[in-house]
Amino acid sequence: MDSRRDFLKKAGILSSLAVSLPTLVNANTAAGSFNMCGYAAPKIDKVRVAVIGLGMRGPGAVERLSFIEGCEIVALCDKHPDRVERATKIVTSKGLTAPKAYSGEDGWKSLLKEEKLDLVYICTPWDYHTPMSIAAMKAGNHVACEVPIALTIKDCWEVVKTSEATKKHCMMLENCCYDFFEMLTLNMVRQGLFGELVHA
Repeated sequence: MDSRRDFLKKAGILSSLAVSLPTLVNANTAAGSFNMCGYAAPKIDKVRVAVIGLGMRGPGAVERLSFIEGCEIVALCDKHPDRVERATKIVTSKGLTAPKAYSGEDGWKSLLKEEKLDLVYICTPWDYHTPMSIAAMKAGNHVACEVPIALTIKDCWEVVKTSEATKKHCMMLENCCYDFFEMLTLNMVRQGLFGELVHA
């Protein structure tokens, strides 16, 4: 009897949620806005990339991008000019053209105004992620941003709305989706070794 009562209670809650979900989503999405789900932007043969933030994670991003065929690192930016200099050496050591250097507190704003880009890769401290992502999309660029892309629900919705308004992809990067342990765990889940997963 108890399990039946629990089932009915849970079913009632889920039904209420299902009915109210469209209202919750629409409250945060402008009427008639474009939905980015499933959207594929036009193909770009040569992707012009700028990397903003060259402290901890930025140099690794520059290194990885330098190996990708069809990717051109056209600009590098950090508050500290010496970091830009070091990251530039990563690019030129591969025989590639030196990217344009930007530095200072507002160097990233100048970069977005002056450069013709396809992708802005953001590796700055957290507080900058939302404003930089939004500004980069408004400047006509796709965005790849280190985690977290936002610190509040409101900022999350601002990123979504800007992506929909500009039709620019904005990807929050996660670095550990396809490593050995993640793939092993996924395989174990698919084999049913953990039982029913409720939350992860």
